[in-house]
Amino acid sequence: MKYTVLLILLLFLSEYVYPQTDVIIKRREFRTSKPGFRVAWKHIKSGDEYYLAGGQGYNSAFNEYQQAYIYNSDNAELNYKIGISALFSDKREEAGDFLNKAYELKNDVAEDILLFKGRATAFQGKYNPSIEDINNYLNTSGRKPKVNITRAKKYLAEDSAALIITKDTLRVEIINMGSNVNSAADDYSEVFTPDGKKMIFGSRRGISAKEKSIYPDNKFNENIYYTNLIDSTYSVAMLFNKKLTTKYCEVPLSMNAAGDRLFIYMGYEGNGDIKVSSFKKNKWKKPVPIKFNVNTRDQESSFTISHKGDKIVFVSDRKKGMGGKDIYLMTNKGGKRWSRPVNAGPAINTKYDEESVRFSSGDDTLWFSSQGHETMGGFDIFYSTLSGDRKWSEAINAGYPINTQWDDMFYSPSPVTDSTFYLSSNRKGGFGGLDIFKGRYLPPLPLNIPVLVDTLYEIAPMKQETVILIREQGVEVQEIKMEGQPVLPKEAEILLIGTVTDSETKEPVLARIEVFDMSNDQVIATTASSDVDGTYKVKVPGKKSYMLSLRATGFLSGMERAVIPVTYAKESFTFNITLNKIKVGKKVVLNNILFEQGKAVITKSSTPELKKLLAAMQDNPEMKIEISGHTDNTGSSVINAKLSSDRAKAIVDYLIKNGIDTNRMTYKGYGSEQPVAENNTPAGRAKNRRVEFKITGL
Repeated sequence: MKYTVLLILLLFLSEYVYPQTDVIIKRREFRTSKPGFRVAWKHIKSGDEYYLAGGQGYNSAFNEYQQAYIYNSDNAELNYKIGISALFSDKREEAGDFLNKAYELKNDVAEDILLFKGRATAFQGKYNPSIEDINNYLNTSGRKPKVNITRAKKYLAEDSAALIITKDTLRVEIINMGSNVNSAADDYSEVFTPDGKKMIFGSRRGISAKEKSIYPDNKFNENIYYTNLIDSTYSVAMLFNKKLTTKYCEVPLSMNAAGDRLFIYMGYEGNGDIKVSSFKKNKWKKPVPIKFNVNTRDQESSFTISHKGDKIVFVSDRKKGMGGKDIYLMTNKGGKRWSRPVNAGPAINTKYDEESVRFSSGDDTLWFSSQGHETMGGFDIFYSTLSGDRKWSEAINAGYPINTQWDDMFYSPSPVTDSTFYLSSNRKGGFGGLDIFKGRYLPPLPLNIPVLVDTLYEIAPMKQETVILIREQGVEVQEIKMEGQPVLPKEAEILLIGTVTDSETKEPVLARIEVFDMSNDQVIATTASSDVDGTYKVKVPGKKSYMLSLRATGFLSGMERAVIPVTYAKESFTFNITLNKIKVGKKVVLNNILFEQGKAVITKSSTPELKKLLAAMQDNPEMKIEISGHTDNTGSSVINAKLSSDRAKAIVDYLIKNGIDTNRMTYKGYGSEQPVAENNTPAGRAKNRRVEFKITGL
């Protein structure tokens, strides 16, 4: 290809380039007595065309096969093809169910069924079953393609590494940066200005509706976008600069400490070179070749320069490397003199690809991604530290959940906060392809040191009451009479467990969870639900009421009360939560907002629900809503309409008072016009007396 995409490594050097078994869905076996065969068969034929094309075609094949699946879900060959299409597209977490079903229906549906069933199982976080399936594949008789044997051994190594890495889960919070930044295309390679107020990144989204792809994956050119940090929220991403936007490929890689030089990958010279754009007279200039001895006829992709300006690290696929793409090092020798590039060696490089190099703020840690070493799957993030003798240490895996079964790349420490970092990943929970995520290292949990006694008592405060003089064997002694009794044994901790799911689809949701003690309104624990199955678990200090605050990208913030009865006898308490996805037209009932009888005065008990609504508006700065008030049908319809309108306005006034722009909200009183239950019972009338909000714009 004349024009080289930086992420070419994800397209041609990954496992997805190799064709899978093209099992044939036989017409007579697929047909059932149900109506709709002709339409379903057309979807089969269309899906087969995309399936044979491979690459990006797997996404389209998956969609076509899904339509045929509605007609007949019990065809082994169809389940196999849906599973393979999911596994080699952006829907990998869905592949396991289809491939497992294909195997149950016909265990010899394809020669490679065990191999890919095992691979798909790993994307569900089930590593031991994955290892079992892949070993069974290797142990079956018959000749196997060499590429599949290589695949199987790599999968086994990744599963084994995952079992070890996931045993020691890091206390980090990782959240998707949302639709203002990410798109359905690949978004990656985030670079920050020194003050952290602007993020510049690469994206393969289309610039216009008329744009056509020239690449075999049907995606668009890489272009540079930016987003500004405004009041803790990133603005909607825009094209960065006209002089840095062409019909070819550009990706930002690194910025110097002064913030006036942006190093860029440009894919239309050589096989991909590094150039630099300078910021002069308040403008970014047209990129020019860098003066360092970096570019060759081979591809140079990632590049970073240390904050002190004395070290350069870059990635190249030049000959005489260790295999694939390697990391190379350069040091400043004074002034404008630099050392020749030196291969970083086996401590950092492998026979697979290395990519996405970045320095820490102190220049003593090198972050990069690799398909080698001991990865959990795809690219993992690693780091190497600079020792006293100026040598880089052996690569260390950054750990879980920074790394996952998916591709995790472009780790970027925040330029302003040591506890914050960013990365690009195609893990579950994204908008499509690679997305940019923000991470935060959480403080360690307080140590729980056991007291080695038979029974642990909390002693109530003792009060001195009287001082009495007594005589013992001729000696006067003061006896202090105290008041107070030992209390019951200290209550043991209890494990709060459950799942967080989409209220409509019931799919798992990755959410940040804060647990509040309702007796003092203090945060006592922070955790996150799994992006694989939605599960969470957190220890709480006893049996009482807790408020759980939940935030998740693409969902309305949640505030749920968990009440653990004092008589509860088990060691864990299950509390499942659903979240509402943000979409225009979505209505949400504000169940716990109460008013004084016959008035539009909000009671104090409504505060938690109001805070929940306020958080939703703050988390989604583009969201517009209508607040609506509703009553039952008792009393005057005119009075009911007026009262419902006043109550809706009271909530809008609360939001305005707390900083929400009035232009984002409207309100209306519907009186008894929109009942949700019958008005002939007290329970029905109670349901109809409600306040709700509807999303009117995003």
